[in-house]
Formats: sequence, C-alpha cells, structure tokens
Amino acid sequence: MRGLSGLLLATLMAGCVATVTPPPARGVVANGPPPAPVNENRPPPPAPQATWLPGYWHWNGVEYAWIPGHWEQPPAGATWSAPRYWTLQGNYMYEPGRWLRGPAALPPNNGVVTAPRPR
Repeated sequence: MRGLSGLLLATLMAGCVATVTPPPARGVVANGPPPAPVNENRPPPPAPQATWLPGYWHWNGVEYAWIPGHWEQPPAGATWSAPRYWTLQGNYMYEPGRWLRGPAALPPNNGVVTAPRPR
C-alpha cells in the first residue's frame, strides 16, 4: 500500500507545472482615442479640504462621455490617479480614474492629485 501511495504522489507531482501568468491589463478596449480635452473654468473650492479633479473623457463602452471637472472630498491620505489612455497591440485602451490609498507609484505626468491628510 505504501508503494502505491508513493507512486500516486510521484505521478501527481510530475503532472504539476507552475506557470506565471501576467496580470490582465487594467484598462478596457475603446474604439479609438478620446477627443481633445474641454477647457473648463475652475470654480472656488466648496471646502478647505476639497480636491479639484480635472474633467476627462470617460469610455462608457459605446462612446466617450465628458465628465466635467469637479471638487471632491477625498478619502484621507488618498491619491487621485487620473484616467489613462494608451495603445496596446493596436487597440486603444482606457483605464478609469480612481482614488488610491497610500503613495502611488505612477508614471510622471499622470494627473495625480494627492489629498491633504487630516490634522
């Protein structure tokens, strides 16, 4: 019985193959690049801790829709990562903007706005 268990274990282990699969792209495929940004006037902040998020083109699965710039009360210590647009293997890609916790490791000029930490 012991030999059979060992043979079974060896057979199972021989069939195990560890592979590393790359993480999927965080963006979605869009039908083309976004239009040019819209020029907007920034109104005064509604509160001292408010953070301005510039307007951007959001891909809704069918077309780009303009999301106007606006003030938001950010989560404490969060960093805003602006939407990104790029090409990947001939496809136009879009990644929505989002709040990130802690310091963000993002490429320069990504439209990052860091929220002030509460005192």
